[in-house]
Amino acid sequence: MGKQSYSSVEIRLKDLLALKQQAEILSVPQTKKNVYTGVGDMPSPFKSRGLDFQEVRVYQPGDDIRQIDWRVTAKYGKPFTKLYTEEKDRCLFFVCDLRSNMHFASHGDFKSVIVARITAFLAFMAAHKNDRIGAVLLTDEGLHIVPVEKSDTHLMELLHGLVEPTANTHVESSLYSAFKQLGQLLPSGSFIFVLSDFCDWDEKAKKELAHFSIKNTILLCPVYDALETQLPKGKFTFSDGEKQLTLDTAKAAFQKKFSNVWAQRMHQLQVAASGQGWGLMPVDTDSDYLALLTHYCMRGEAV
Repeated sequence: MGKQSYSSVEIRLKDLLALKQQAEILSVPQTKKNVYTGVGDMPSPFKSRGLDFQEVRVYQPGDDIRQIDWRVTAKYGKPFTKLYTEEKDRCLFFVCDLRSNMHFASHGDFKSVIVARITAFLAFMAAHKNDRIGAVLLTDEGLHIVPVEKSDTHLMELLHGLVEPTANTHVESSLYSAFKQLGQLLPSGSFIFVLSDFCDWDEKAKKELAHFSIKNTILLCPVYDALETQLPKGKFTFSDGEKQLTLDTAKAAFQKKFSNVWAQRMHQLQVAASGQGWGLMPVDTDSDYLALLTHYCMRGEAV
């Protein structure tokens, strides 16, 4: 996306504002009735039915059998059909992990910087098409909630929140807690973007997010660094600023156990996304992630 002129380790407002012009060249495509596949043959959240879920009613002759709600059908013993209304203005909603675990990269940009830049890029795209935006920002102190609205002032509120996220709730800062907030914030038919390293992803978080699968489209965007997939061999000293720890990473058992942590996390995300119909777009800290996102927006698939 051009020569780098922004900070790779610090989220700065001027860097986010610089994304406006290139973001306005694109827009999140209007959703289609057909479902296109994204990463790993999973539905892309950018291209799905251009309709907004309204209600479920008893099946009537002539209804599209593809819209039968099998869960409700099984519960009541007779067929029910999902009804939709035409999509009007849309909402792009962001779940952004900006906790201290995201302040890291061995190459490329800090994970927190990537989350902020992707969010700002998409927010500018949405604003250009007069769509609404909202967000839940995860901080070390708690959650920062940006309500769903549509205005330049509201967009700037989101950008300032990305630069200096300050908890405005007393809710525990976790993916599960962030997903719990969605029911109070989301309009039906939203695009939900979850940007995190998913370090606290678990079955409880998956079940909570799954509640929003029927009425909304979801993209999981796991941000990771090469060191999370495999450590170089040797003796290394790590520090959190107070304590130090020396590890011998040359041992085969250690290498295998370490690399399995990220592999298992990715497997869990892939299984969840496949089962729920979510999109999945992994992002390497050393990748041209805005080019990847642009391709995904335009084609509904990863490069």
